[in-house]
Amino acid sequence: MGRQSGISPQGIVESGRGLSSPSMQNLSSSLPNLSSATLPTSDIPSSLSDGLSSISSLLNKSPSGLQFTLQAGNLPPNTFKVVSFEYREAYSTPFEINLLLSSPQSAVNFSDVLDNQATLSIWRNGELLRSVSGMVSSFEQGDSGFRQTFYRMEINPELWRLGLRRNSRIFQNESPIDILQSLLTENGVTQYRFDLRHEHPPREFCVQYRETDLAFLQRLSAEEGLTYYFEQDGGQTKLIFSDDAQTLNNGNAVSLPYNLNKKAQLQETVVTAFNRSERVRPSEVKLKDYTFKNPSWTAEFNKEAGDANNQRSGYEHYDYPGRFKDENQGKAFTQYRLESLRTDAHQGWGKSNSAQLSVGGLLQLTNHPNASLNTLWQISRIVYRGSQPQALEQEGGDKATTLENEFEFIPRHQSWRPMQLTKPRVEGPQIAIVVGPKDEEIYCDKFGRIKLQFLWDREGQYNDHSSCWIRVTQPWAGKNWGMIAIPRVGQEIVVDFLEGDPDQPIVTGRTYHATNMPPDALPAAKTQMNLMSQTYKGGGYNGLMMDDATNNQRLDLHAQKDMNTKVLNDQTSTIQNNRSITVVGGNETRTVQSGDLSESVKGNRNITVESGDQTRVIQSGNSSESVKGNRSILVEEGNQSLIVKTGDRGVEVQTGNDSLVVKAGHRSVEVTAGDDSKTIGAGNLYESVAETRATQAKAIQMVGSESIVLNVGAATLNMTTDAITISFGDGSGITIKASGVYAIAPEIHLNK
Repeated sequence: MGRQSGISPQGIVESGRGLSSPSMQNLSSSLPNLSSATLPTSDIPSSLSDGLSSISSLLNKSPSGLQFTLQAGNLPPNTFKVVSFEYREAYSTPFEINLLLSSPQSAVNFSDVLDNQATLSIWRNGELLRSVSGMVSSFEQGDSGFRQTFYRMEINPELWRLGLRRNSRIFQNESPIDILQSLLTENGVTQYRFDLRHEHPPREFCVQYRETDLAFLQRLSAEEGLTYYFEQDGGQTKLIFSDDAQTLNNGNAVSLPYNLNKKAQLQETVVTAFNRSERVRPSEVKLKDYTFKNPSWTAEFNKEAGDANNQRSGYEHYDYPGRFKDENQGKAFTQYRLESLRTDAHQGWGKSNSAQLSVGGLLQLTNHPNASLNTLWQISRIVYRGSQPQALEQEGGDKATTLENEFEFIPRHQSWRPMQLTKPRVEGPQIAIVVGPKDEEIYCDKFGRIKLQFLWDREGQYNDHSSCWIRVTQPWAGKNWGMIAIPRVGQEIVVDFLEGDPDQPIVTGRTYHATNMPPDALPAAKTQMNLMSQTYKGGGYNGLMMDDATNNQRLDLHAQKDMNTKVLNDQTSTIQNNRSITVVGGNETRTVQSGDLSESVKGNRNITVESGDQTRVIQSGNSSESVKGNRSILVEEGNQSLIVKTGDRGVEVQTGNDSLVVKAGHRSVEVTAGDDSKTIGAGNLYESVAETRATQAKAIQMVGSESIVLNVGAATLNMTTDAITISFGDGSGITIKASGVYAIAPEIHLNK
C-alpha cells in the first residue's frame, strides 16, 4: 500500500508514534485519503489484503514518540522519509547533516534537491522540538527495493557556499566586521548578526590571497577573536558572530537532570553522561611586533592566564610577529591568543537524549551528585544521531525511533576562541605596477611609499586606490641621509612580503619590460652603466653614464637644467690630458669667499672675450701678476681704463724697457689732485713730439744738476752751473756768467 501524501506530526503513517487515543483519531481521519494518494504505479498494492497488512505493520511504531521529517526544496513533503541522520555542530565550523533517506520515488530529479534548501525537523508526540535548515550540498541516489529507493543527502548552512569561491583581493581601511559582511552579502547569506563587546578597528591593508571566501572568513574571525555559531528559529538559520561569552543568551539555557537510569531515559530528556576534565596548557602569551611609524616602540604585550591554578606557571607561548600595529590591538590579540590556546583547558563531554542542545547555547545541569557541577555550562560542540527504522516500512520491524547526542562543554563565562589559522604565504617575490591618480607621474607619501596594482588583483582599477601605501627599499636609509629613488607611475617593480605575509608587501626592485625598455639599445650598449632620470611632466633627463668599452672608457654627466656642487672642505681635480669648459649661454662666476685663488699653467693661457666685457674686482687686498716672458694686452676696439680709487699706482720694469705707443689718437695724463713726478734713476728721458708740445701752469720749474739745453733749429739755450749761453749757428751768442756778460755778433745793439 502506498503512503499518504503530506507529512503530519499527528499522522500515523509518518509519525511512527505508538497507539494512543489522539493517534487513533488521526488514523481514522487519514484512512479515506490513503486510496486517493498519488502513487507510483510500482507501489500500488496488488490486493486489499496487502494494504491491510501494511496498515497493521504501521500501527506498531516507536514508543518514544519521536519522529524525523525532511522537507527538500519544493518537493512534496512525503517525498523523503528519514531513515537515520548524523548532525554535527561546533563553534566556528559550518554544521553538517548527513542523512540516509528512503522514498517511494525511484527517480527524484537532482535539480529539485541539489543546492536547494532542506529542513530537518525533530518531533515528539506531535510537538516540534527542533528544526535545522540549510542547503543541500550533496545528493546521492542509492539502491531501489520493492517499495522504496534509498538516497543520501548532506545539508550545510548557506555559509558553506563560501568554501566554493576562491579569490585574491585587497580590502583597504575597512574594519574586520565590514569585511565579513561583504563576504556574506556577496554569497547571498542575509541571515546573520554580530553580538560584540570589543572594538575591532579598521585595517589599513587586508588581503584575501588565494583562499576561499570561507577560509578567509574563518582566518579573519580567528585573528579578531570572533567565534561564530548558528541559531535556528522558525525554519531559518541565522549565523551569529560573538567576541565574548557575555553576549550569549542566558534565557536560552536548557535545564536537564543528570540521570543514568535506562528506563528514565526512555521517558524523559536527561543527561546520561557528564565528564569534566582539565588539561595543562600554555599559562601565558607574549606577542611582539614592529611598526616603522614608531620604530622605538617596544611593541610587546604579555598576558597571563587567570584560571591556571591547577598547573605550573611559566609555560610561555611567544610569537613574532604578533600582527598588531598599536597598543589596543596588541593587548586584544594577546588576550585572544591566550584564550584560544586554553580553549580546552577546562572542558568536558557528555551525552543526552535532548533535541534542544545547541552550540552557543547553555546547559543547566541538575541532580548531579557533585553539586559543583549543577550550574550553567556552555555547549561548544555537539553531534546528534537519530534513527527512524519505521521509514523502512516492513523492514524496520518494531524498532523504536531513537535520538541521542554527544556534546562538549566549557564553563559558562569562558570565551571560546578559535585557534589562529595559518595565514596564506606568498612564496617569493611578485611583479606589480606602480599606480597613482590620473595624469600623475610620481605619487608618494612622506615616507617615500607608493601604491601598486598587483597583477592578481581583479578589482583594482590601476589608480591611487589600488593598494595602500607600500614601502620601498633603498640602498641607504639613515636619519635624514641615504639614497631615495621613487618608482614612477607605470613602472614595473618587484615586490616581496615580510614573513611571506600578503598584508605586508615591500618593494625590493624594479624591472624593465617590452614597453619600458632600457635607456640605450642592448646588447650594443652592454658596456655602459647608466643612471638616468626623466624630467617630471616634461622631456629631458638628468643622467650619469659610465662606459667601460676598451679604449673608449668615459664618464658622462648630464644636468637637464641646473647643476650645483658643494664641497665643505677641499676639492682636487687632476686632468692628465686636456680640459675644456664651454658656457654656451649665460655667465660663469667664480667666487673665493675666503682664501686665495691660484692658477698654475706650464704652457699658454688664453682668455678670449668674444662679445662683452671683462671685469676683475678685488674688494680687499692686492692684485699681482708675475710673467717670466712677455705680456701683451690688445684692445682691438674700445678703450682701456685703469682706475685706482684710493692708493698708489706703480709700474716697475726691473730689467728692460717700458714703451707706450699710441698709433692713432691722443694720450692724456690728468692728475686731479696732487703732483705728477717722473724719476729716472740712471739714463735719459727722451720725448719726441711731431708738432707742438704745450705746458700750462702757474709756474714752471726745471732743474738740471749740470745743465739745461733748449734747441730750436740753429738756436740753442744752454744753462750750466756757472753760465747761461744763447748761441746761433753763425757763431753769434751771449754768455752770462758771474763775472759778466759776453756778447758776440756782427752787430750788438744795447738799449734799442
